[in-house]
Amino acid sequence: MRNNFQSKKACRPTEIYKLIADIRNIKKRNLLRGYIAKPHITHHDAEIIRRENYPHDSMIVGALLKGHHGLMDEQAKKKKRTSNDLFTMTSFPPIDWRNEVSYTAGYINSMNEVATEMLHVIKSLARLETMDSDCALRLLLDLSKKHGASNYLSYKLAYLRSARDLSAMSLSLVSEIEDEIGHRDNPGMHFSALENLSSKISLFVVAQRRISGLVARVNGDFRKALSLSNFIPTPLDEEDVAGFLLRATESCLLDTVYAALVIFNLADELGAVLREFELHLNPEFVTQLLNVIQFAAESEDGVIVTDNYRAQNQGSEPSLDLYRTSSAFLERPKFAAYRNKFDRVIGARLLAEIIDGKVYAVSKPFDNKKLLLAQDFMPLEEIFPVSLDMFYRTFLFLMYIGNKTNLLDLSKGEIKFIFESTLGLDVLLTEEEMRALYLTAPPETKSLVAVLALALFRTKSIDPDVDFEFRTDFISHVNTEHNGSIVDFIDYLLRDSPQVASYIVRTLDEVTLEKMYTLVKNASQASQIRCDILRAVGQKLNRIEYFIEADAITTRSKVSKLQQYFDSSRMYVDSVAMKKWLDSNPTISTEQYRSLYPRIEARISSLENRSGGETNVLFIQLNDQDEYLISQIAKDAFEQFCLNAEFGIESYLGRRIRHNTLDGVTTDTVDAVLRKPEYGVVMSNASMRRTIEAWMASYKSIIDKLRRDHLQFKPCNSLFNANLDLEDSTTKENIRNLSSTMRSAGGSELLNDLVIAFCWKQITPQLENAARFIKTKLLQEANASIDKHFSGYYGAIEGQIKAELHEAVNEVLKKVADWFQAPQTGFISASVKDLCQIILIELNRNNQVEFTGNALVIKYTGISVHRLYDCLAVLLQNAHKHGEDNTVILVNVCTNRTSAASVLDIVSVDITSTVAKEEYSQSKERIFKAIESAETGIDMVTEGYTGIKKIKFITRTSESVHTIRCDANDDARELKLCFSIHAETATEDFTTGTTS
Repeated sequence: MRNNFQSKKACRPTEIYKLIADIRNIKKRNLLRGYIAKPHITHHDAEIIRRENYPHDSMIVGALLKGHHGLMDEQAKKKKRTSNDLFTMTSFPPIDWRNEVSYTAGYINSMNEVATEMLHVIKSLARLETMDSDCALRLLLDLSKKHGASNYLSYKLAYLRSARDLSAMSLSLVSEIEDEIGHRDNPGMHFSALENLSSKISLFVVAQRRISGLVARVNGDFRKALSLSNFIPTPLDEEDVAGFLLRATESCLLDTVYAALVIFNLADELGAVLREFELHLNPEFVTQLLNVIQFAAESEDGVIVTDNYRAQNQGSEPSLDLYRTSSAFLERPKFAAYRNKFDRVIGARLLAEIIDGKVYAVSKPFDNKKLLLAQDFMPLEEIFPVSLDMFYRTFLFLMYIGNKTNLLDLSKGEIKFIFESTLGLDVLLTEEEMRALYLTAPPETKSLVAVLALALFRTKSIDPDVDFEFRTDFISHVNTEHNGSIVDFIDYLLRDSPQVASYIVRTLDEVTLEKMYTLVKNASQASQIRCDILRAVGQKLNRIEYFIEADAITTRSKVSKLQQYFDSSRMYVDSVAMKKWLDSNPTISTEQYRSLYPRIEARISSLENRSGGETNVLFIQLNDQDEYLISQIAKDAFEQFCLNAEFGIESYLGRRIRHNTLDGVTTDTVDAVLRKPEYGVVMSNASMRRTIEAWMASYKSIIDKLRRDHLQFKPCNSLFNANLDLEDSTTKENIRNLSSTMRSAGGSELLNDLVIAFCWKQITPQLENAARFIKTKLLQEANASIDKHFSGYYGAIEGQIKAELHEAVNEVLKKVADWFQAPQTGFISASVKDLCQIILIELNRNNQVEFTGNALVIKYTGISVHRLYDCLAVLLQNAHKHGEDNTVILVNVCTNRTSAASVLDIVSVDITSTVAKEEYSQSKERIFKAIESAETGIDMVTEGYTGIKKIKFITRTSESVHTIRCDANDDARELKLCFSIHAETATEDFTTGTTS
């Protein structure tokens, strides 16, 4: 019986007791003797053990906690590590760098034999760029089978996937490696390496994305999260060495050995750290490590940026490509030094929101204005043969403005040149630097610099004061220099600074233009100005996307005639802006899915051409290959849907809070009760006034708590969560439906449209919960506060005030709860017939049009409505203009549901018109020629984004191939133009009587 009440004591090997005996600090030695009696050491225990040690004791603690018989993760050491094990936050903070070096050395020394094996692994892959792809992948596969996942392996694999055009055989090896490291269970780890290396993905955008999701969770320590730490794969300075090493030791032994090797390669910058390592590491291990470095250094001039890598982003800068790919070769001294040099400037600024004050501390001074303003392609004195380009000039400029007085030395032309010849300033400049740029500009450049600096500032800050300053200075500059014409100002910039113009254009959205009251008279003029400047920039840069956006604005204004009202009191996310953002900023998972989809489709098609019963089995297997990608795509998109400063729900909530909408709504109605004349007498009583003041303070504290704790995307007490719980049953069902719809779409072109629809489904339960919380719990708390403060001491008149306050608070909180009703998506729902009616009114054709088909009244929503409108407008205009007078235009609309679970229909539209005898042959020839011709985006810029070419472009964008065709009936002189397109069906909202 006595044994039932005794705690189970751990049985430790002799080595543990010997190590503890070597601890010099008596208190720590006794503490450890107590800990080893515990069957399990927690992370909090480990934090206490690591604290307040001298380097000698820290080295022993490293061996005690992480060695062969270590106190931590004993079970984990018996199996291979997986992505799920490694892609976690570090569990405790770093200690000072000397003790962290000693701790790391103790860990390595205690695993000396395996650590030496890890050096051989690093050596075998040090010249990866010279190896055959399959040979390299087999080495990585062997490594993954033996040791499982590591950040080192992820980077080597990511390099091969980014730099090589891998064959089907190579891709099967990649898939085997992914299986061994448990990639599909937690793709974030390998995707972190891929997004840092892949030239398809904007490094600046992905850094912003990761920061927005993690800034609140890392508490100022970017090394805590692997996906943030990977943006800066070398230590910034001695202080950062501690977090750098802890990140590695908490990962695995291979990453730990690699981290030590990287520090040895940075001897010029981290000499004291290197000496500390040499003091504590096993001398034999140090010799082996130096041999690996010498071997790696012998191949320093290898070309690691391949033609295939460059081809994936032909507009990229060579120095940026080298900066990104060098992160996979840090065992080679020159690459480590090159990367570290840029990490101290570029990396620190990518994570400036977290690193904060360290941006200037880790950067070196630079005052060479002549080099900063030199022409592109000038050879540079670098450790590699690198020439001056936009990225390198950005690096120089960021160092140059470290001394703020240098800004006074730049002329107006030089400022324009720098803005034109650099990249990513909106991400890399800190808010303090943007402010300095604005405030210190000399008088002759003041107005232009104010506009440029604040345009950058406005992309980074959500401060309404910044928005106001930008508009004020912009209006002043345009009035003074360009006679009040915004288009003239953009034309001026386009003459010699088109990239500067594109900075400004990104800032001049329709909402901002509408607020420039002295330059823009109304909303329709704002839309027209936006269209004009988009077309001007598109023409100058030969980029079709500007024309598409301009055309979309026109389409939206016409389609919006179908909308009778817009309820601004409801939750709003600008789905059009989100679609544009997702198209422009794909994630690694999106790119992987798009590259995978054609292969899946091809393999399925080839199987369907054979007889046999194994097709369905393999189809399921292939679906499993892309299922985890869809989950990751949904996860990344939902985070942006919630947190993006441009269009996300958080920005909507922020506007409600920042613009005092919440304060106004919650206090105005209550104040109106207390200001009633009939209560004047009782309000003159000092005691009654104190009662009311006490209640108002209590009521406002309830509202403040709602604003501060609940209407935020924060981990604690919030009503909202931007993180998808992939184990939640509703989330699983929504992702399953998204996956099913994607397969039925027949391609990846509609991916972002469908992901936005998914996000609305996913957020709905959170909105409903928020509304329910406000209408129940918060309301009960507010009513209880009224009852508590108004006890009835002043009789009937107090009872009347109390009753009216109850009524007012009920009304107020119901109104706030209504903000979280069924969302408005920014899209209009419409049938094909609805859209045709709008177009026909514009054509002034009210009759002689007949409609047939089974899909005339089915309503569609999303971007597909705009696509349908654009295609219908071209064909109806064509039929009206070229059709014979007094003949009927036939519009036939049919649909085919792709699958029962899908929200997509395949909508087919035929528009038939009769052409006059003398024009028939010419019209027929013109149409067939337009359909058969091939064109590019640039052709459409120079020749016009109109007519049949426009339909071909739209349907090709949506369907992967254009779907326009023409059937001619020569006897009847009839031309039938047809197209088909996937369209998202609108679902009926029975609570509001509207569709969404």
